[in-house]
Amino acid sequence: GASAAGGDGSSNNGGNGGAGVATSISGSSVTYAGGGGGGAYSTQGTGGAGGGADGVKNANGNSGTINTGGGAGGVYITNTTARYGGNGGSGIVILRYPNTYTISQSGLTLTTATDGDDKVTTITAGTGTVSWA
Repeated sequence: GASAAGGDGSSNNGGNGGAGVATSISGSSVTYAGGGGGGAYSTQGTGGAGGGADGVKNANGNSGTINTGGGAGGVYITNTTARYGGNGGSGIVILRYPNTYTISQSGLTLTTATDGDDKVTTITAGTGTVSWA
């Protein structure tokens, strides 16, 4: 995880994912970039706070939570069935700026909200540019 290392696994147990980082840039506290839990024979590790996914046994891997940058959970396989790991959670860009400005963009998926004297714009997909007027 972004703020703490994950826990160690043992011979039969998966380690837990490390915790992510909390930020209030959007106006409320949200945790991002938690580590994924380890897959194991007996007990699978849990994902860290901030979108980290839990580990699995004999199943396709869990993916990290979208728009958090959380890590994918590990996979432990005890049979010959093909299994695939999950994906890390997609990231997010958060822009906070004075509400006297207006943002313009091209090619991006974004939302804008007002928080006090500021605007908060979150970008969740796309490739493009932003500018302010």
